[in-house]
Amino acid sequence: MAINLASEYSPLLDKRFTQKSLTDAWCGHDYNWDGVNGINVWTLGQVAINNYSASGANRFGTPQELEDEVNTYTLAKKRSFAATLDITNVQDQKNIKKANAVLKQIWDEQMVPEIDTYRLETWANGAANVTINSTALTNSTIIRAILTGGSTMNNALVNRDGRVCFVTESMAVETKLASELQYNESYTSKAIVNGMIGKLNGMPIVAVPDSYMPTGIEFMIKYKRASADPTKLKMLRAHTKPQGIAGTLLEGLVRYDSFVLAQKAAGIFVYAASGAVATPTITISSHTVTLATTTAGATIYYTLDGSNPKTSSTKATYDSSNKPTSTAGATVRCYAAKSGSLNSGIASAVDA
Repeated sequence: MAINLASEYSPLLDKRFTQKSLTDAWCGHDYNWDGVNGINVWTLGQVAINNYSASGANRFGTPQELEDEVNTYTLAKKRSFAATLDITNVQDQKNIKKANAVLKQIWDEQMVPEIDTYRLETWANGAANVTINSTALTNSTIIRAILTGGSTMNNALVNRDGRVCFVTESMAVETKLASELQYNESYTSKAIVNGMIGKLNGMPIVAVPDSYMPTGIEFMIKYKRASADPTKLKMLRAHTKPQGIAGTLLEGLVRYDSFVLAQKAAGIFVYAASGAVATPTITISSHTVTLATTTAGATIYYTLDGSNPKTSSTKATYDSSNKPTSTAGATVRCYAAKSGSLNSGIASAVDA
């Protein structure tokens, strides 16, 4: 007779890897979407600064009514899921599938990475500063690149506190091996305590999976309040007595979105080896505006009123056969976009 060995199913599930959100701590929450699907945000215009005159009627300068700009941010992401746990299957699988545990796994394993990826892509596409360098960063060049990105933001008068540098896991290796940081105690010891790979000039460096970051981006510096990132609804529920089903009905719904604020686009700096559209150049001659980008097939969008062309309702599409005309003192701003590529940075010029 043969020897028939017994087998048994383990009471433990072999779960896939999950992790907590890597972007939650760096989302902007200054604005409230309670009770509405979109919000309108005012931005005040700027006034002329004059030399004071001790004589005449308008000694402070000629007063002009203060203008303003309105940008609308409409929440669009509504993501949901549904699954059933039939009672007959649950009974015959030793009750291994427990509703609350299943809901948590779906959230941690699928929804958290989706939201993180969406935020990083949105932030990168809204950035005012995008640097492209086809030579990949190494442990001998990455620290200088990050410091240069921070300097670019400093020159744009971006707040120096509340910044974070997201690096891909590939670049995290180069960052950790950088000679500038090997003997930096705040980089090596505090990194473990804070759950990040380190700090540079007081700025946390957070590593994200390569797949989270838009293709070609090596790192991104973000000022926390440069974006508005609402999560309006997070619903995870288990119906224990659903009609027509002998068992449990699992449902999930999350309403979220992310927006780079029109006046804070300079609060995001992107460094890419590839995958990004080259920032256009602006030439103004006799008030005729010429725009150009070195990325073939890219479309250029512009404004003539100084507003952010990535968000403004006044933006127009550039046509080289019908070039726009500006006025003296006007600020021209533009960016370029191409399907499948990251948006360019924003170029700006004043019609002298």
